[in-house]
Amino acid sequence: MSDKIRELNFIPIGGCSEIGMNLYAYIYDDQWIIVDMGMGFNGDFGRELIVPSPQELVKNKSKIKALFITHSHEDHIGAIPYLWPMIECPVYARPFAIEMIRDKLSQFDIGNIVPLIKASLNNKIEIGNFVVEFVSVAHSTPESAALAITTPDGVVLHSGDWRIDNDPVFGSKTDEEKLKQYGDNGVVALVCDSTNVFKDEQCGAEKDVRKNLADLVKKYKNNRILITCFASNLARLESCYLAAKESGRQLVIVGRSLKKIERIAKISGYFSEIPAFLDEKKADSLDPSKALLVCTGSQGELNSALSKMANGTHKSVHITQDDIIVFSSRVIPGNEKSVIEIQNLLAERGVKIITSIDCDIHASGHPSKDELRHLYDIVRPKSLIPIHGGKLHLYKHAEIAEEYGIKNVLVPSDGDLIKISEDGVKKIDNFNIGTLAVDGTKLIPMNGIVYKQREMLSISGVVSVCLKCSKGSIKLQDLVCIGIFDESERTELEDIRNDIASEIKISLDRISKDKSDINKIKNLAEKLIKTVFVDARGKKPSVIVHVVD
Repeated sequence: MSDKIRELNFIPIGGCSEIGMNLYAYIYDDQWIIVDMGMGFNGDFGRELIVPSPQELVKNKSKIKALFITHSHEDHIGAIPYLWPMIECPVYARPFAIEMIRDKLSQFDIGNIVPLIKASLNNKIEIGNFVVEFVSVAHSTPESAALAITTPDGVVLHSGDWRIDNDPVFGSKTDEEKLKQYGDNGVVALVCDSTNVFKDEQCGAEKDVRKNLADLVKKYKNNRILITCFASNLARLESCYLAAKESGRQLVIVGRSLKKIERIAKISGYFSEIPAFLDEKKADSLDPSKALLVCTGSQGELNSALSKMANGTHKSVHITQDDIIVFSSRVIPGNEKSVIEIQNLLAERGVKIITSIDCDIHASGHPSKDELRHLYDIVRPKSLIPIHGGKLHLYKHAEIAEEYGIKNVLVPSDGDLIKISEDGVKKIDNFNIGTLAVDGTKLIPMNGIVYKQREMLSISGVVSVCLKCSKGSIKLQDLVCIGIFDESERTELEDIRNDIASEIKISLDRISKDKSDINKIKNLAEKLIKTVFVDARGKKPSVIVHVVD
């Protein structure tokens, strides 16, 4: 992107191919602001955490004026420790999100480097050619905000994650009056959350969930109850605490992320009237009828507390067939398999499982069709760009908007350069945006050589051989096979060893006198070893050959 961009443009760098990895750029007169910097979650082994590739951001680093964060969920802040060092700009966020980001950065030793600036509501932030205002919206984590982005070419409303809840039990409601003011003055484009476009009506309210959880806990008065939910949902944690209090139980939290959230919540001024939750080490010692456990793992995460309980590997909490396990959450698209697997394991242990299918114990933080139409009524945008979802979500959102009467609707793909004006929205270019996987402390391409090699190893195994050159001959000195033979196949392994030794003696004898050509020896040995394995096992493993004198 070398040409100077003078008009108002929008680039979704992540967030328009799947749910997660939210990262968006707004450009005017060649000045950039970024909205959100989120992580995604992948089901492939070894690629659990993914982030959008920042190559376009890095190319335009000097033009980026600021990063604005709509709220504190991982799919909106999770990539900051990995990507922010590549662009280095001020970060504006609400206080709770600031504390969440600061805690995350402290794990990467850059907590004191990133300029974190607390943004307040009803306060316009002037950054170059942009004026940005945080507008309160209801969501499942505190202090969530939409962004009203004013430019010389008009106002864009970036919704963030939101919903309509005019009577929240925790946090703020959506500021419909402020949104209406922007609508009255004119909104050239609404860039909007698409997560719940397949839900017709409003997806419950937390006050109803609070009552239903309390009733549920009272119903099973003799059983120990475990509730799993999103750790960042402070309203749900408070609901669990009140359910425990009403039924005469003690609340125990199980899982690192819940402990972190409790600490950050209190730093941020929340839970001030709630006593410290009990540590998980006390869980098994409590009378079952007096214990209510809240644990991580609602999405079937591999190393979560609930996963360890289901597998019988948790150090402090041991599941019994008298336990009741409540999934007070929705399944994020893409996590269905993981959730079903963990529920199957729990069922094998004889526990009773209760989900939102059985009763209303979860309220979504995202807008249904009715809520989307309500927002259209308030904002009256000239154009709509659906974001935050897979392609199925985005196209359904576009259909809803077009049926409502919004004439200018554009379904984006990650990397699209989209011109926004009074006349509508138009794709004018596309930049190939890749995906990077978190590998330890590094980022590596999802489809790069590293993962291709790992996939080959996982499919076909690896063979390491050591060949010894001595007195004009080459002999097999050592053979190691990984991921090929079972422990019971010692005879088969010995047969393979003998076949390889024989083939090496026959095939390499003619070049054994020219020991200086090590690469030739290695290449021939690799080919014959693969041939032996294809004949014997029907598969071609990766082969590593060492040649020593």
